[in-house]
Amino acid sequence: MKIKKFPVLIRACWFGMNYHFSRKISHLPVTTVQYTVLRTLFEYSPLKLNQREVSFLITSNENNLSSIIKRLHELKYVKLSESQSDKREHHISISKKGIMVFFECRKEAELLQNRLIDQLIKDDAINLIKYLKIVNQTIPAE
Repeated sequence: MKIKKFPVLIRACWFGMNYHFSRKISHLPVTTVQYTVLRTLFEYSPLKLNQREVSFLITSNENNLSSIIKRLHELKYVKLSESQSDKREHHISISKKGIMVFFECRKEAELLQNRLIDQLIKDDAINLIKYLKIVNQTIPAE
């Protein structure tokens, strides 16, 4: 069965969620992508990830992530430390200030997620998540 609208629907869902989330956190000092980086660093804490690892985890381009990390560092939401094995590489970790901002944003993210999931029957929500994982796993890696 060929469903031609599938990519369009996935994209529309993502853009819609991102738009509403950005409006919900507009009073906070981070963007949605900065929140995603903070969330990733928080979830992998106490590990100190490098830029390549973070970009992989958030499915972003390493070059795009560079300016985001730089801005988060300027805001003192992340800490950079030189790698012991490679002086050109920096490890990135979330700071205490970054954790505070992350938790403020996470409240809004959870409210939005719950509002969307509450529109579904519990089994449908579980299946949606399961199907999205399957789709994500079948996308070819570079």
